[in-house]
Amino acid sequence: MKDTFAQFIRLGLIMLGLAAVLYWADSAWMAPRRLPPCVQEKLPQHRICPETVLSRYGDKIIWIDARSAADFELNHLMLSENRMFPIRKGVDMQQQIDAAIGRLLEARERGECVVVFCTNDCSSAEEIAAELRSLGMIEAPIYTLEGGWDALKVRNLLRG
Repeated sequence: MKDTFAQFIRLGLIMLGLAAVLYWADSAWMAPRRLPPCVQEKLPQHRICPETVLSRYGDKIIWIDARSAADFELNHLMLSENRMFPIRKGVDMQQQIDAAIGRLLEARERGECVVVFCTNDCSSAEEIAAELRSLGMIEAPIYTLEGGWDALKVRNLLRG
């Protein structure tokens, strides 16, 4: 009986050790790559979860990429029909807005929305979305994507 109890304790300790190792491995390698769940109701006005924008608008989204030029050149959304425009803060920002404005003005009548994104830790998307709203000419909803570029990567929305 003592041998059975000792084996049971030993097996329990081995399983506990294995669980601790798996927990540590998940925390160290997997958790940093996971995005927290996005809850639309908890977001401020004009921010939108990827799932929400996709369920509401499907492919009727005009994407504004506010990431740096280097990040854009490294990897970006490959979309047809003038549905993706890079607009960055800085000297060329007004020229970039001018290049996209015709398409942005058509968005409402096409049932589209405008979604601005950058990397998860950058404020450029918020600033560019606010700038587009301040123009007062774009009638389509203008959102900032919660989770930014990382949310697009995780949800396999990238082609290119």
